[in-house]
Amino acid sequence: MMSRQKQLERNIPLLRVLRMVDMAMLTIPVIVIYFQAHGLSMQDVMLLQAIFAVTMVVIEIPSGYFSDVLGRKRTLFIGVVMALFGWTAYVFAHSFTGFLVAEIILGIGASFLSGTDSAMLYDTLLELGHTERSVREEGKQLSFANFAEAAAAVVGGLLAMISLHTPFVVQALWMLIPLPLVYLLVEPAEHRRVGRTAGWKEIGDIVTHVLRRDKLMRSMIVASSILSASTLVMVWLIQPYWTTIAIPLGVFGILWATGNAIVGFASIRAHTIASKWEPLTIMTVLVASVALACIIAGLWPGVVGAVLFAAFYIARGVSNPLIISEINVRVGSAHRATVLSVRQLGMRLVFLIIAPFIGYIGDITSIPTAVFASGVVFAILGSIALLMWRRYRGRLGGV
Repeated sequence: MMSRQKQLERNIPLLRVLRMVDMAMLTIPVIVIYFQAHGLSMQDVMLLQAIFAVTMVVIEIPSGYFSDVLGRKRTLFIGVVMALFGWTAYVFAHSFTGFLVAEIILGIGASFLSGTDSAMLYDTLLELGHTERSVREEGKQLSFANFAEAAAAVVGGLLAMISLHTPFVVQALWMLIPLPLVYLLVEPAEHRRVGRTAGWKEIGDIVTHVLRRDKLMRSMIVASSILSASTLVMVWLIQPYWTTIAIPLGVFGILWATGNAIVGFASIRAHTIASKWEPLTIMTVLVASVALACIIAGLWPGVVGAVLFAAFYIARGVSNPLIISEINVRVGSAHRATVLSVRQLGMRLVFLIIAPFIGYIGDITSIPTAVFASGVVFAILGSIALLMWRRYRGRLGGV
């Protein structure tokens, strides 16, 4: 029989593969084109994603609390089952209403997965006595996931040459793989010891502490939410931008794969960057780079603008492991998944507010104009958040 330590060590590669499978979306390189082929406008596309965001806003923190109280493994299982149901719903969806149902189901699944995998990884390292590896392991998780997404983008692009519907059918079958992976995971003892006694009222107490009392944590989460929302908005603008500058559909998968490979390499180096500069400095550079890339790509649409989109991928690769590690270090095991869910909640709220507006601009003017407007919005919001962070960075707190 496998020893407890071996089982815990096995958690790390299992979580890595789980995230790889979850991120390997065959549909994403052509999904906006697929929506448009079914009569959806850019505002409709952004509205769908806003509804996905609303679903996550409603479910995000309760799901993180569920993870803290009833276990990481059970929460992950619910998440992967809902993901399977969501992609199956997409197979049979051919209108805005059908896509809406699929997005709501996927939003529920994503909420249960969000933060729980990172919390389980950190708790596993905590029991093994290797928390100093958290940034490196989180970076590896993200990098391998993005390499998987890159490979899936190439495959998805090829499948789309058969028909735009084919990637969705294969995606639904692909989502059967996570079920045995979750079954093999072992609940960390550190989490089991501290995570079962809280009441539902504690959700409000934790959120209140993070958003009101711990001002440094709040400023970190706000800055991270704005940067993450900016990269998410660009996910939905990049494909129509490529169409605008006459890039062939058959190349979309390769371009998407290249972008995710950049995320992967950036994630691998995140721990090195974090060891040389403080988080505020890193986030300032990332926010400025993303905003400037949007503005230039919007003003001068073309190959140069498409190349500048590398800034979004680098920001994704570096910021996620950096901020997740900062939260993990400052937050106790009993509340870790809940606080990580607060971060995801913040990102979805920012996206919910700005995405429909950006989509509307794209419909009534042009996609490059929408990209430019995104850059201006991100520059303003990001500057405010970073000033908050600078103000409170000398204050300590914890949950």
